[in-house]
Amino acid sequence: MNFQEKVSQAAVQFRTHVESLAQGAIAAARNRQDIAERRIADVRKSFAVLTDASHEFNQIARRHAGLFVKENSPLITAARKDVSKLARATFSALRQNKPAKSRKPSRARSASASRKPAAKTA
Repeated sequence: MNFQEKVSQAAVQFRTHVESLAQGAIAAARNRQDIAERRIADVRKSFAVLTDASHEFNQIARRHAGLFVKENSPLITAARKDVSKLARATFSALRQNKPAKSRKPSRARSASASRKPAAKTA
């Protein structure tokens, strides 16, 4: 066997080895792709279930809120009257109060607060 045949044989072996590595990598990638597709399908199913549950929950909440309002309308009316009375009383109390004295500007306050008292000389 001459040198050219040895190089040719080594090149064939190298190509075969590279091809087997590539096939292994492709198989691993396909396996990961299948796993990812299954996970995505599971997430979509879960999302669909949660969406349906949310819709049903909203219907139940609306129905029970309507029943609560119908059954407790006198209570709601009384609460509305009490809150309105409190709001009117608070508003009238606020209107009767004199405006507060104007305060010093913030610069004057911060400057006077940052001054230290003069040390006493003995």
